Formats: sequence, C-alpha cells, structure tokens
Amino acid sequence: MTIPKTFCPAKWDEVLINLSANYVYSCCKSTPVQITKKEDINTALDQQRSNLLTGIQDPACNYCWKVENQGHESLRHRYLKLFDQSQFENYKNNTTSLKQIEVSLGNECNFQCIYCNPKFSSQWETDVTSKPYKIYSDRHFYSIDEKNINNVPDTISWLNTYKSIEKLEIIGGEPLQNKNFFKIIHAIKSKELGFSTNLSCKTFTPIDKILKLTDKYQKISIRISIDSTGKNAEFSRYGMDFNRMIKNINYVLTTAPPQVEIRFLSLMTSITIRDLDNTIEMMDKFYKLNSNIIWNINFCRDPYILTFDTLPDHLKDNIFKSINILKNKVYVTGVDTLEGALKSGKFNKTLYNQLKHFLEEFSLRKKITLPVEL
Repeated sequence: MTIPKTFCPAKWDEVLINLSANYVYSCCKSTPVQITKKEDINTALDQQRSNLLTGIQDPACNYCWKVENQGHESLRHRYLKLFDQSQFENYKNNTTSLKQIEVSLGNECNFQCIYCNPKFSSQWETDVTSKPYKIYSDRHFYSIDEKNINNVPDTISWLNTYKSIEKLEIIGGEPLQNKNFFKIIHAIKSKELGFSTNLSCKTFTPIDKILKLTDKYQKISIRISIDSTGKNAEFSRYGMDFNRMIKNINYVLTTAPPQVEIRFLSLMTSITIRDLDNTIEMMDKFYKLNSNIIWNINFCRDPYILTFDTLPDHLKDNIFKSINILKNKVYVTGVDTLEGALKSGKFNKTLYNQLKHFLEEFSLRKKITLPVEL
C-alpha cells in the first residue's frame, strides 16, 4: 500500500474550531478556514484532505512544507511516525473518526503578546480599537474582523454530537481567565483533557482546581506557553510577571500527580529566539524538578514582521550553536523543524524596518523599554 507523499493524518484526526471568529482548521499550525454556519464545520476541510491524498501540497499546510523543502523534519513527519499505516484506507475513504477536538473559548486574555492578535487576545482588541497600528505587511493580522459572540450552549450542543471524544483541547485567549472554561469541561465527556495556558494566575487556586480533575480524566495535558526569559519575556508577552510565572510553574512541576502531562510550548520569533541560551538554561532547571516534562519548540509563521525573515544574519551563527545543544536533550521536540525554518529564513530589510517601527510604537504605548538591540 502506497501512502501519498503529501498525506498527513492530522487533517482527519483533529478539528479545531473558533466559533466566535467562525474559524475551523485541523492541526494547530494549519491556516484557518472561514465558515458561514456551524454546519459547515464537517465539510470545510474536504478540499484540503483531497489535495493531501492526490500529492498536492495544500497551502494551508505551508508551516510543514517550508521546513520539508529545506530537507528537515516537519510536524507532519512527526505525525506520520505515530500513524498506523494499516488504517490508511479508512482515511482515504473518509470513514475514520475524529480523535481530537480543540475549542477556542474566545479571546479573553491577560496578555498582549507581540506576535498575537485581536482574535486571540482581548488586550489586543482593546488596543487596536483605541488606535490602529500602522503596519503595511501585517495590517490584517493586527486588525479586528467582524465576529460573532461565542455562544457556549451552542458550542456544547455541537460537541455533544460527538459521543466518543478521545481528547478535548481548550485554547483561548487564556482559558483560566474565561468563566466558561469549567462550564465546558463539566458538560463534555472525553477520556482526556488538554489546555493551553500562560499560567500567570495570581494564586494557586485555579491550578489546584485543575489538578483535582484527575478523577474525571484518564489524562490531563497542561501546555504552558513560555518562550524566553526575564525582560525579553515580559516585553514579548506584555502583561507577564516573569517571577510570578516561574513560581507557578515550579508549583505545578512539584505537585502535579502522575496522570498530568506537562508540556512547555515555545514560539520562536525573531525576538524570542535571541534569548535561546537563557531559555535552555531555564528549561533545564524545570527538567531537574520534573523529568517527565516535554518541551515543544515551534517557529513563527505570522505576523511576517516577527518571522525569521527579520532576524539579522549576524545573529544566526550563535543561534545554530544553541540549536546543536538542544539536539542532545531528550525532553525537547521540534529542534530539527526549528533549524530548517531558521535556514529557510531570508533577511528582508523592508520587513525588518516595519518590525522596528512596530516595536518602537508598541514600547511607547506600553511605556516599556525594548529588551533587544535593533
């Protein structure tokens, strides 16, 4: 049995929905598809699936094609390593069942990350409503789309059409800031629960409530997003108290029961990757506290001004040395993908100048100092 060279099981296994922005997509790195009504969710991905079955590199999956075209391992390759090839006919005939559903609760968030946007951050929405940012290449990214208010009962109703969800994933915004987080997870039955968080709550109370859910789920995956340290982190993820976040992380690492999986997610932009050495040192300390952690590293695809195309070439040699250090760490994934993305990045002076303008404007609005030399 020959599997098409462009096939990826994630296109069938996962569905991610954002009903407040009318988005549906598969795999967290795929480009969202705009839908007009809830019923379109089940058919929105049909053309993409067809392309992957006929050898076409569908543009929605450019996150992986970019890396593969440089000869490096992609996220798709990692999916394929776990794929049971004897099941391919079920995927080809579209008779396989969903394994994972990810729901965005809305954009309520306590952070305004420089690489985020109003669709996923209420802080960004407030900021650009007050005054738009003048960025030519990424005007749409940082702008506000017309959106619907997410109807939680409607979302629950749709989810309940799936009687056997293996894994329910929740994203935001910041889920722990959203009053509907516990409402959703108490209403939906699934074997596993996963959610993404910046883990910047002011007390341990929300964390303890999550850890007590181990009686309800066979497994809980907490994905903690952190991609740099100190002032770099507090600038890139505006709203963060770095020391408080470290305190919260240490608490989770030392109190979580065995059925709680702890993953760290790092998005490497042209800014955060400059702090890679310090980030590696921080992660090594976490690993010493809890040797079961996993560190997933991803690279920024948009906004354009924060991709590796705005990383000056003279910084790359030291970053490649740091990447080589990462290759020897057993708890890290995505290193080869990161290396491929860095190699494919071509410095673009126009984008770089737009980045400078954006960061200067951002720092003035927030009354903070740029942590990097531009």
